[in-house]
Order: sequence, then structure tokens, then C-alpha cells
Amino acid sequence: MNVLFVAAEVAPYVKTGGLADVAGSLPAALRAAGHDVRVIMPRYRALRDQQMPMTGPIGASFLPVGVRAEEQRIWRGIDDEFLYFLDIPAAFERAAIYGEPDDARRFILFARGVMDAMQHLREVDGWQPDVVHGHDWHAALVINYLKSYYAYTFGHIATVFTIHNLSYQGQVHPDVAQLAGLHEGGLVENGMGVGLANSFNFMARGILFADVVTTVSPTYAREILGNEYGERLDGLLRSRQDRVTGILNGIDTTVFDPHTDRHLAAPYRAGDVTGKTACKAALQQALGLEVNPARPLLGIVSRLVEQKGLELLHGVMPWLLRETDAQVVILGSGQTYLQEAFLRRAEQHAGRVAVRIGFDAALAQQIYAGSDAFLMPSRFEPCGLGQLIALRYGSVPIVRATGGLADTVREGLTGNGFVFHRYDTKDFGDAIWRALSCYRDPASWAMVRERGMREDHSWDTAAQQYAGVYEWARRLMRR
Repeated sequence: MNVLFVAAEVAPYVKTGGLADVAGSLPAALRAAGHDVRVIMPRYRALRDQQMPMTGPIGASFLPVGVRAEEQRIWRGIDDEFLYFLDIPAAFERAAIYGEPDDARRFILFARGVMDAMQHLREVDGWQPDVVHGHDWHAALVINYLKSYYAYTFGHIATVFTIHNLSYQGQVHPDVAQLAGLHEGGLVENGMGVGLANSFNFMARGILFADVVTTVSPTYAREILGNEYGERLDGLLRSRQDRVTGILNGIDTTVFDPHTDRHLAAPYRAGDVTGKTACKAALQQALGLEVNPARPLLGIVSRLVEQKGLELLHGVMPWLLRETDAQVVILGSGQTYLQEAFLRRAEQHAGRVAVRIGFDAALAQQIYAGSDAFLMPSRFEPCGLGQLIALRYGSVPIVRATGGLADTVREGLTGNGFVFHRYDTKDFGDAIWRALSCYRDPASWAMVRERGMREDHSWDTAAQQYAGVYEWARRLMRR
């Protein structure tokens, strides 16, 4: 099949979260399976500043939005010939990726630009997609336009819309509908969503108009049908639940490979984890922790926000430092009060707690490799990549059973980690205690760690499942 990916960020070019990893890795896995997959993203100022190699412009036009029209130029990647960049100065010639006051207008322009680029690809390259796959709210209007404004031209193309995180919806003032050239579209009249009245919701439009809606894990696909995780779109999702499915994200196993990772003090692999001891010692020394192989080392690489359960970690820290001999290393940034709280812990417990604010890709890899266990006490987690990387690196995950964490980490006779269910510090602390008890039995710990390291979380399985979803979308579209 010919498939067009539409995403606001694509790794390694622009990345703020897991969306970029999916848009960067899944197309390559699909191409390896024989599909012609191309990707469109904005050309942000950062890409120009980095002088990323690209050829073009291969096309130019003006995009209508409201009473104005903005210039667009289309560029094509040189290192990646399947990647197209939409150069829309009015929208993306600025430092920010998201969070601008005019984000609605910016991503209306992006959606209009995708429509224009599709016409260019058809007329100049003789290529058009069988399926358009849009990702998160930034691409939702592409799905809407294909089924409405551009249906005459592209109505034969199937659509798939992926929700990476339902919390971020692009919900704005209702006047944006006029700016986008779209009407209400039945979102409120049919009673399919609460909180949609008197607003324009990008995410809701992607859900309503897509032939198939996917999320990034099976459990999250079920969770968002209910009130607790549905973010006020659960009614809309339930109305389309026969077209909603979940597919687990994968990880790039060439990038995340402890045997070849150049950031590590020593290589290791499943079946021979000798080098992991050296990685632990190097991490302890680099971060000012006591270099002691016997002490269990717990790692966290995360945004320091409540969604990730970091207030649970803050609540459990006094007990952890008082009743256990564990060390803790934290890498991330986020809410100020959490950053400051963890930095105070590090000052008070030098040699036991190390905190680094910000993100450092090399240090993140070293934490996965050097830690014995990896903490993810998330309040909700659509998929989660941290636990998948941790499994690959032999850092046994301790997680809350939600979303993709519930789908990938299990506890018991065939377990690969430790799991708690209630979102409270007691259950979290109990899971840590069970893990530390297992750690004191080296043979049992080695079995749990080895199971995780041998699991296949590559993109190959996900690519096969997405190919099935694309066929499903095409069948539904023909009805």
C-alpha cells in the first residue's frame, strides 16, 4: 500500500515526546515490509538553523486561511527521501514547536498545506496514498478535510487517526471553525461528547471523521472509552468504538541495544550481563553516588509531572530512604515544585539520591543500563517507551497497571517486572518492597531480568498490525 504519515514531529529531526518516535520508526518498519510510506511534517525554524540537508523547494503555493493566504514551500529530505517538509513561515518560522497563542491557526495552515502537498505528489510525482495516517490533534484536520472539504478530490483515500495522548486535544474558541472553513460537523448535535459545545476541538474531529481510530496500546484503547480516562471525549469514542483499536508502540532496537550502545561503559546482552556491573559502577561514580554493587539502584527518566506519578515517588521517598538501602537517580524536568522537592532530597541524601534536571540522551541510556530497576508509577500512560527500553537494558520495571504499562509488564511466575494497581503511595511502596526482596535473591532477580531482556519489542510486530488496520480502514471506507 501507499501510506502517507502526517505528524507534527518526527524523530530524530524534531522530538518533544513519544509521537516523534512513532513517526520516525514505524514508517521504516512498514517500508521494510514492502509498503511505500512517506511522511510529512512542518519545517520548523530549528531545522533551518541546524542546516538539515533537504532539496527544494519542489513546490510552492498559497494556503487560504480565513480572509488571508499564506505562502508555503515544499521541501524533500536528502538523507531521507521519503520525508517532506512543509515550509510555512507564518506558522513555523519561530522557536516554539507548540504552545503558541496562535497554535490553532498554525495547524490549520499545516492541514491545508498537507492537502496542497498531496495534490503536488499526485500531479508531479504520480504518487498518491491509499491511506492517510494522521497523528494526534495537530493532524486531525487533515482527516476532517479529506472527508469533507476535499472529499471530491481525495474521497477514495482511507484514513487512520492515532491518539497518542487524549489529554492534548487542541480545544479552542468556536470561531476557529470559520477560520478553518469547517462547520460544526455533528459533534455536539449528536450528543457524542461532553464539553464540546462552544468550542472547536481538533482531536474530536480526527476521531469523528477517521475510518479507523487507533491508540498506542490495547489497554489505553479500552480505558479511554470510560469517564476516568476519556477526557470528556468518551461519549464520542464510545459512539465509534467498533472502529477503535490499540496497537502497542515498539522501540528502535538498533538504537536501544546495550550490546552496541556507544554511551555505555561496557557492552552486554541477554545471556551475558557481565558488562552491566561496569555500567552500574560508572553511573554511580558519575553521579556522586556510593559505588557499591550490592546497593539496588532505582532509575527514573521522565517528565516530572503528576501524570507520570512523580508525586507518588515524592511521597514514597522518605520511607524508601529510611527503610531500604536503595539508591535513586532521577533525570527529567517538569513541574517546578517536583523539581525542587527532588533536588532537596538529593542535597539531604548525598550518596543515595542523584537528580539531574533537563534531558540528556546519553545519560538517559546510562541510567537504563546502570540501574537495577526502573520506576514508572504513572497515573495514566497511553503506551510508555521507558519500560520497553528498560526491559531491553535489563532494568526491571516497577509500574502501575495502566495503559501500555499493563500490556507490557507483568508480575508472577513468568513475570518481567513488578506491578501495582491503586494509585497511592502504599501500593507503590509495596511493589518496590517486593522488587527489593526479589533483588536479594540473585538467582530469582536474574530470571526476571533475563525474561525482559529476551522479549521482542521491535517495530516489526506493530508494523504488521498497522498494515492490517490500513486494510480494515480501506474496507470500511468502501462501504
